[in-house]
This record gives sequence, C-alpha cells and structure tokens, in this order.
Amino acid sequence: MSAVQPAVAPVPPVSATEPVPLVGVLRALLIGEAVLGLGLTIFLSLAAAALGDATGGEEGVAIEERLRFAAGGAIVFAIAALIASRGARRRRAWAWTLAALLQLVLAVGTGVAILVAGWYPVELVGFGLAIVVMLVLSTASVRSALGQE
Repeated sequence: MSAVQPAVAPVPPVSATEPVPLVGVLRALLIGEAVLGLGLTIFLSLAAAALGDATGGEEGVAIEERLRFAAGGAIVFAIAALIASRGARRRRAWAWTLAALLQLVLAVGTGVAILVAGWYPVELVGFGLAIVVMLVLSTASVRSALGQE
C-alpha cells in the first residue's frame, strides 16, 4: 500500500458498447467538417472554371490549376474527416490521431489561405472548427473511449 495517493482519480475504462455522448459530438463535428470540405470543393471547382474562362490565356490556365489543386485538397480532407468519424464510431484508437492531424491540417490550411488570398472574417471559421474539435478530443471521456489513456 502506497502512502501517496494519486491527485486525480483514474478514469474507468469505457466499454465498446457503453455510449459516450462526446464521441457523438466528435462524430458530428467531423461530419460537419466533411460537408464543409465537400462544399468548398464544389465552390472552388466552379470558381476555377469561371475564372479560367473569364481571365483567358496562360494566366487563366494558371488560376484554374491553382484552384483545382485547392479543390483536390479539400476533397481529400473531407474524405479523411469521414474516415475519422467512422473510426470514432467504432472506437478505434487511430481515429483520435487522425482527427487531431486533420485539425492541424485545417489550421495550417486556413493560415495559408489567409496569407495567400487576403484576410476575410469568414476564414476564422477554419480556426474555430479546429479549436472546438481539439477541445472535444482532449476530454477524458473521448480519450479513454478512443484508447488514448
């Protein structure tokens, strides 16, 4: 018997069948990010076609290529967010890591967009989503449910 007591009581392990409400919130946030990523993909693809035609010449082709590349990145992000949501539903440990990496990519991508395209207040949504998801990921119940403790 130890004379030193732990400062924080250990969190009991969560069984795979026991519901954890914050895992549902995490899944909803990840699905929301996937939907926004898909919407961004569609918007960027339409903008690429319109700007490419409107600008014309080699400059129009260059603008169109850059926007289509960004649209490709957005669709890959959306697919990865859906995979992370599916992993969280099945309580896989890799889902926590994938979700955290996606938030890093989202924050860096938002920062790059602000630097390249100029600052608009709507771009802060990317930072806000990353912050909220990371707060949910850092809760004890989600960490233990996804095998991180």
